[in-house]
Amino acid sequence: MKKKLAIVITLSKSHIHYCKALIASIEYFNPELEIIIIKDGDFNIEFLKDRKQVHVVDSREVNKLHGLDLYILLNKLNILFLPELGFDFETFLHIDADSIVTNTINNDELEGNDFIILQGNKINRDDEKSMNNLARYAFNPADFNEYVFNPEQLYYFSASHIAINKRIIPKLIEYLKIHRYELNKEFLNDKRIRFNDQGFLNLMVNYLSHIGEMKVKINDAGIYGKQSEKDFPKLTLQNVKNKVDTEVLFIHYTASSRKVTLRAHNFGEILDYFSKQFYGNNIVHNYEEFFRVVKHHKNKFLKKFRNKIKHLKNKI
Repeated sequence: MKKKLAIVITLSKSHIHYCKALIASIEYFNPELEIIIIKDGDFNIEFLKDRKQVHVVDSREVNKLHGLDLYILLNKLNILFLPELGFDFETFLHIDADSIVTNTINNDELEGNDFIILQGNKINRDDEKSMNNLARYAFNPADFNEYVFNPEQLYYFSASHIAINKRIIPKLIEYLKIHRYELNKEFLNDKRIRFNDQGFLNLMVNYLSHIGEMKVKINDAGIYGKQSEKDFPKLTLQNVKNKVDTEVLFIHYTASSRKVTLRAHNFGEILDYFSKQFYGNNIVHNYEEFFRVVKHHKNKFLKKFRNKIKHLKNKI
């Protein structure tokens, strides 16, 4: 029987504590789903050894396969090569490591489409503010005379939360090879494609859907961690525990919403709950969290101290 859906997480060292909560939240709502983690960097993954549904792929191994140097801010594009590594799923759903799931993932809502946008929407081309955001964080249609786009509306979305059907993967790889050297591993705005994997996927979705080669669906199902709890009255710890529909599929904790401790975040009760669920032992969880917070403050102090010394040396 062909497997329908896999969850993909691209993981760097700085997001490990979020990723533990994310894995626990997926296991809670969808224990049947397999999770593929694309590990980017050198760090210990011993914490995953007892997770039978979790597979770890080192980004270096994927890059040996395709030779396209897809690391750091290009790492999500390694999803396109998972079938070549033997992961035979109909759909790959990517969730950023700094997120948690707060509702059941329904595969039926994903079927029949090549690309599903889980955090984004359509924008009108006469909306100057939205078009400026698209140009800044993805691509400017005026820079791509070789492509045609919808004259009235364009898709604009976060590449952090998407689902890709394997049918469209060969086409995306074809265009990735064309544009690879317009991409880089830093947030630079001196190229046509901005924000790397996000810019590339926004460009391809808009072009390929307009010429009829890609079927796209919008299911704007997530929220950002900086959004207010009062705006989502059903998104409570009690509803999450009871698996009551929260009307929110996931919370994405981008940089502007991150706090030192898990409970200090917006919806921190839920984030902290799933972190504890990962360990299955509150004592171990509290121990790990305590030393993570101590390390954070230590590193912050050392960084300020080094900067101060550097400043004083420059004055001499």
